[in-house]
Formats: sequence, C-alpha cells, structure tokens
Amino acid sequence: MRGSVKEKAEYELSPVVVGDDVKVIVEELPPSESELRSGVITEVLPRRTHFAKKKTTLKKEREQIIAANIDQMIIVASVKDPPFRMRLIDRFVITAHQGGMTPVVVINKIDLKHTVDIERAKEIYRSVDIQLIFTSAPSLHGIEELRAVLHDKESVFVGQSGAGKSSLLNAIQPGLKLRTGKISDKSGKGKHTTTVVELFPLEFGGFVVDTPGLRALGLAQLDKWSVDQFYSEIFEASHGCRFSDCRHKNEPDCAVKKAVKEGSIFPERYNSYMKIFDDID
Repeated sequence: MRGSVKEKAEYELSPVVVGDDVKVIVEELPPSESELRSGVITEVLPRRTHFAKKKTTLKKEREQIIAANIDQMIIVASVKDPPFRMRLIDRFVITAHQGGMTPVVVINKIDLKHTVDIERAKEIYRSVDIQLIFTSAPSLHGIEELRAVLHDKESVFVGQSGAGKSSLLNAIQPGLKLRTGKISDKSGKGKHTTTVVELFPLEFGGFVVDTPGLRALGLAQLDKWSVDQFYSEIFEASHGCRFSDCRHKNEPDCAVKKAVKEGSIFPERYNSYMKIFDDID
C-alpha cells in the first residue's frame, strides 16, 4: 500500500484489513510476465461495519480492526471441549453490535455428551432476538440451517479456540479444506489451528471470513456505563430504578434486581452483564 494510505488510516493498527473495499493501480508488465503483475493500494473506502478487538501494546490500549464490511458475526461456541462459556458469547454479541453487525450464535459439538441445558439456552437467546443454531460437523446436524443463514451474506466466524469454526466451514463447503486441530489433553483448551484472517467465497453465494480462535476478548471503546445498552432487557428495566446511576448491585429500589428476582430477566444474563461491568471497572 502507498504510504499515504497508512497516514490517512483511522486506525493505526489496521490501515487495510480483510473485507476492505480498496482502489488499486495495477502495474503494466510485458505479456510474458502478465501472470506476475502486482498492484498498489491507493485508497481504502469507508467501512460500513467492522469487527474490532482491544489490543494492548506497551501498556497502551488501542483498537484493532480484524475485518470490515461484514453483514453478520457467526459466534461459534461448543457444549464441551472447550466448555460452554456464555459470558464469552455475550462479549462477542456486544462486539457485533458495536461494529454494526448482526450476531448469530452457533452452539457446536452437540453430538458429544454434555451438561449444557439446551432448552434454557434457547429461551435466553430467543428472548433477546438472537438467532441460535445447534450444529455438529461430523453428523452434519444443523449444517443446512447454517448454510441458509450464510447465503448471499458476508459473514465472519469467531469464537473460542477449539470450538470448531474450521470444521463447520469444511462441512459447509468441503472444498475449503481448512486445517483443524484437537483440544489439548493437558489444558482442555483449544489450540489455534487458524492463524491468519482469510476471506473465502461460498459456492452457494456469499463470503465467509475465518479468524483465529480466542480464549478471551477485550472489548474496545466500551464505557462501563454503556454496557447495559447491549442488554436490552436490563436497559429497559433500569428506567425504573430509584437512582439514575444505579449499578444494579446493592442499591435500594433497583428495578433490574427486582426483575431478576421475578423472573423477567434471566439470572445468566444479569450475571454476564455484571461480570463485564466489573471487568471494565
């Protein structure tokens, strides 16, 4: 890319990323060398959406863009190996909304013996209008439903290391032949089998971006007092709290805690919200 592209970049760590629309100048070469021609990126067009995460370097926190111009974020979790982590899912959901993307939650490896309450998960995510798909790459369970969601869309696959993103993409389109790995026997955690961010065209229409797995996700540009805006049911209930700056912890006449007690807010969602609020604090 030209130096001017870096100079004008809004994000220092991400002047050009996967999914960017760019203008290029292609070098003119003799016919004998036409297959070797290359180009120079001269301009990055405005991004309509983005997937970003917080990156800490030299004690400084900055926002790093991973992919741009994506319609939806496919958040892949597993029922086991690695274990199901609703709080990590919720972090990705927040990141999707921050970047202007639609979140879709995929719970994978349902062919394994597990203790995840499937029906409970359905109730929780459907209550906040988040689409939920259950899958298994070996048995192809849920693959057709996932294909339908991906059709003619630009999607980014994200999730915990070892959750099975690459296996699902291979099941969706076998010709991709993405490398897959096993869970570490010692740690029980996933290994990073995907090491770079890549975009692939889908035979049935659309594109997918495969990303390296994460064991944690730092939320970029998020103020703790804005967290409840990403929990619609908590945000709505908070209007009934006695104090405008209620943290929904130990304050008297807290409408959010009352809603949790009465069952109109799921305790899992409340606990997830409080954990993220405290982490930012």
